[in-house]
Amino acid sequence: MTKTTTDLAVQHTDVQIKKKRGRPKCFDEQQALEKAMLLFWEHGYEATSINDLTHALQITAPSLYSCFGDKASLFYRCIDYYLEHEACPIIPIFEQAKTAKVAFEIYLYNHIQRLLQPNKPAGCMLIVAAVNCSEQTHDVQQKVLEKRLKEKQKLLQRLQQGIVDGDLAPTTPIEEMTDFYTTVIQGLTLQARDGATQEQLHKVIEHAMRVWDLF
Repeated sequence: MTKTTTDLAVQHTDVQIKKKRGRPKCFDEQQALEKAMLLFWEHGYEATSINDLTHALQITAPSLYSCFGDKASLFYRCIDYYLEHEACPIIPIFEQAKTAKVAFEIYLYNHIQRLLQPNKPAGCMLIVAAVNCSEQTHDVQQKVLEKRLKEKQKLLQRLQQGIVDGDLAPTTPIEEMTDFYTTVIQGLTLQARDGATQEQLHKVIEHAMRVWDLF
């Protein structure tokens, strides 16, 4: 039987409908990154499953893979999203502060505000999201370590600038200072995760800044 023009039109429409049904579900990529970031931030990389992610993002696994790649790739995107939107803006603080000491003090107090945000996981995602991972996630842990080391390098560079500007003596052991304040910063995260209050963390900073002149 010869197909009529109407039959061909109906067939063409059916094909179009099938193609549309096969397309990935539309979603806001930035909103999806934020939701995924919160999951990784709260539960860590290894404990967050693909099922957890697809449920939170309300997308299918194929859509997730199509847009973000594998779980590790999505995690790296979330780390970058965290650094851009949630982490304490270290560079503007360091650039605007008149001395290295003022820069560190302002940064520490602002950092605490980021560690204890309402309706957000406590602590710094760079520290808590990839701890206690298995050997199978070594690459993920290494990537996060590299991010942390870059943040640590910014501390050292600000101390070096303090020597150039003259507010730190040329003999100041800035590598030791960097290690010390990095340890304080990381310790604040663990205290925040354990339920320490803002007042308690402020006291830690007060003592940490008193140590400044001992170096």
